[in-house]
Amino acid sequence: MSKKELAALLLGNPLAARLCSPALRRSKGLRILAYHRILDDDPRSLAFDEALISARTETFREQMKFVRRNFDVVSFEDLHRCETEEKGWPRRALIITFDDGYRDNYINAFPILKEFHLPATVFLTTGHIGSARLFWWDRVAYLIKHTSRQSVIFADLAETAFDLSTARARRHTIERVLWWLKQVQEETRNRFLDALASELDVELPEGVAEGMHLSWDDVKEMARSGIDFGSHTISHPILSHVGESQLQSEISESKRIIEQHLGREVMAFAYPAGRRTRFNDNVQSIVARCGYRYAVSYDEGAAVEGACDHLALPRIHVEADESLRLFRANLIFPKWMLSRSHTDSTLKELASAGALLW
Repeated sequence: MSKKELAALLLGNPLAARLCSPALRRSKGLRILAYHRILDDDPRSLAFDEALISARTETFREQMKFVRRNFDVVSFEDLHRCETEEKGWPRRALIITFDDGYRDNYINAFPILKEFHLPATVFLTTGHIGSARLFWWDRVAYLIKHTSRQSVIFADLAETAFDLSTARARRHTIERVLWWLKQVQEETRNRFLDALASELDVELPEGVAEGMHLSWDDVKEMARSGIDFGSHTISHPILSHVGESQLQSEISESKRIIEQHLGREVMAFAYPAGRRTRFNDNVQSIVARCGYRYAVSYDEGAAVEGACDHLALPRIHVEADESLRLFRANLIFPKWMLSRSHTDSTLKELASAGALLW
């Protein structure tokens, strides 16, 4: 059991809850959930990047049931209204978000959101909406999973060969390649991706991504039922690694395209692969100039009213392998659960207080 799962087990214990400080139990702040795919496929047999699966459908239903009972679920528009009317954020404000624009958001998540009357925001990578073009990370995963080669040398990454002899080894190689691609300049990344199919002796089937992404009809139907849409750029580049002209286009044009299709303002933006090292002050200034009122990163945490950057809001990642207990603990105790140092201190404090005696 991981330290986080152990901490979640302790914090979910009634005795532990009584021993925790009143300040912790009254934990405030804006929680923003970050999902990607809601998918029931077996990750071991998925042809694409299984790391993008955030939850199975039934797990997502249980998560939304908990969220509905315990938090004030709002949209970015609601948040903006609270601020402009100087009402302050709801006590336990929470926003549900999805990145990229996979169609399983419509098929699997949307009916559950409607069932519980929950708003959400889907950040669209507009160049893929209504298309059958693979996201670059899914392209990498597909090619590595389908090559007949048992090893490969990627000279740009390492001098030694990458093992492809087992499914586990291929997963490790995919993770290494994707990590590297997020560190390099856009030109280097595109050159690598263009050569990858040939390097691995794999031919991408025509229509391999057919139906994988939302269509504009899907987007419009969801919008009519209370789902909001934000921008996630056009092609999902790492924004700190692209030139000024592309940077401006990715941020401004994606907003214009969504507004053109939906006839409403797009006020929120999500930085692709949005750790703080993957966007910078220049990127943030362009986001502001393009008229976005909020932008979300992929750094973990809860935002504190009056002490947060509206153009770099943290989020709480939702991962497929986490238990419902861990999901609940992350939301109720974000300050303690979403930092390694705080998780360690949580265990020590609860243990010293006798919370292990259940």
